[in-house]
Amino acid sequence: MKLPIHLAVLDFFACILIGLGMAMHFANIDFLPESMRFEKDGLVFIVVGIALMLPAVLYILRGLRKR
Repeated sequence: MKLPIHLAVLDFFACILIGLGMAMHFANIDFLPESMRFEKDGLVFIVVGIALMLPAVLYILRGLRKR
């Protein structure tokens, strides 16, 4: 089973968002300009990253169920 390129790209962006969110939340590193920051922005990045990962995870699980 090969992961389609659009899901791989989406998963790549999800990993980047999760990594940035973890750095923002746990290490207090600010990547956003001052005017774009808001409270709990690191957690929002993490949640959006997880949401972007779901299509690839569901595709893999469906492929495993068909075996």
